Amino acid sequence: MSKCILVVDDELEFIELLQYRLQDCDYKIVTATNSTDALNQAWEHSPDVILTDLLLPDLDGLTLCEILQRQESTRKIPIIMITALGTDVTRYSAQVAGAVEFFTKPLDFERLKKTIHSLLETTARL
Repeated sequence: MSKCILVVDDELEFIELLQYRLQDCDYKIVTATNSTDALNQAWEHSPDVILTDLLLPDLDGLTLCEILQRQESTRKIPIIMITALGTDVTRYSAQVAGAVEFFTKPLDFERLKKTIHSLLETTARL
């Protein structure tokens, strides 16, 4: 059974780009364009990894991470924060909110693939 990745971003073009770049990895990709939809998708699909943008139209990615960390059913899902705001403060805030990895746009897709693969391997061992 393929692993499920939830991609959360308000830019449909970016979601499509991630889907295209991850297609050779045989992941099931579930998408959301805002935090409310992302929470519903996370509860419905129990993804193995969540990739989320920081700037979303309803709740920001930090708040999304905090909510997911408080819920028993989603607290162990690794979250990767993706943003154009690559400051040290933003990176630290993402870590405090519960993100296990932090990527800045434009993305290094090979590094992202390796990170997802590593997180999936680690989670499978636990």
